[in-house]
Amino acid sequence: MRNLIILILGWYFCSITLSLYNKWMFDPIKGLKIDSPILVTSFHQWVLWFLSFLYVRYLRLEENGRSTTIRDQWPSLKFYLKYLIPTAIAAAGDIGFGNVSFKYISLTVYTIIKSASIAFVLLFGCLFGVEKFHWKLALIVLVMFAGVVMMIFTPSSGTEPVKDRSTLVLGSCLVLISSCLSGLRWVYTQLTLKKQDHYDSVASAESTIPDLRTRAVSRGKPHPIHTIYQLAPIMGIALFTTSLIVDKPFPSIFQSNLFSTGDEVRVITVKSIMKGLLLLVIPGIEVFFMTICEFAILQTAHVLTLSIAGIVKELLTIVCGMILLGERLRGVHNWAGMCIILLDVAYYNYFRFQQDQKDNSITEKDGEELVPYSITTDSMMQEYELDIIVSR
Repeated sequence: MRNLIILILGWYFCSITLSLYNKWMFDPIKGLKIDSPILVTSFHQWVLWFLSFLYVRYLRLEENGRSTTIRDQWPSLKFYLKYLIPTAIAAAGDIGFGNVSFKYISLTVYTIIKSASIAFVLLFGCLFGVEKFHWKLALIVLVMFAGVVMMIFTPSSGTEPVKDRSTLVLGSCLVLISSCLSGLRWVYTQLTLKKQDHYDSVASAESTIPDLRTRAVSRGKPHPIHTIYQLAPIMGIALFTTSLIVDKPFPSIFQSNLFSTGDEVRVITVKSIMKGLLLLVIPGIEVFFMTICEFAILQTAHVLTLSIAGIVKELLTIVCGMILLGERLRGVHNWAGMCIILLDVAYYNYFRFQQDQKDNSITEKDGEELVPYSITTDSMMQEYELDIIVSR
């Protein structure tokens, strides 16, 4: 229990500080005012890839005299083109749109709307046949979108500038696009899993791939860091290329607050360059350790524990945004929208848990293996499931 608490606290620390960092980095008013969020995000991916490279190549965790399963071989070109590249591009778009939105909306609004990404998972899941349609799922999606509308909608008042309202709508739309890509990425991973020769792989999978819905990840299974090692370079290239077109960061990035000092005259010094590099490295390190914590939590606890802890994490992120960044929700409609979304997410997790318990009992009787369905939308779970495909 002590180890589980430490892991959850570590996950909270990495996730919340990363969110605060991104908002501070890209906020054009109270933050560091960096105008190239996509370029900065691409650098994060290269840092993450480097750490994953060190982990995969040189670190071997010994357990009972044997190392954990971390493969050194790379997948085929066909697998890259068909599975890895589409997933990486969707992931890059998810992270990129999310970070760009920090230029327009508060961390509080971002966190609440991003929590509604489950709605896109369910929507695309039903459309593509990954998720069995249920009227409760449709109700969950409708209620969640209603909560998002209440978060975005601001009653017209003569005192609020039209520019502020349009900025809020633009930022919210960017987060919704990010959530949409997150849902598409998850569904694509599920479709990929379904397209595998399931019946040929069940026998070997039973010893290494237990149902993610009922039991956490056990010893000897593929590690998500290996998949990050494969996805991060593709994401870095996609984000960097997009940045050259959208951000046009060079040479202005070197005159920004990231690499220079001074108010009227910008001065680049060795100290300012080191400061900028440090600020670029920190997020990649946090994402790396956040993934380690999530994976370790799944090794020691039920996946439902991660979902409940995730809801608490969202609440803590909102509280930190209000306390540390001075953010506020506007009016009763925003507070109501926040409560609706978070309660809807909580009910979804409860509904999913009930369905999984029922499915598990049927599976045990019929001897069938179902495609893993995670009740959390964390990217780590998607990366883990994609890693299963690589191992087959």
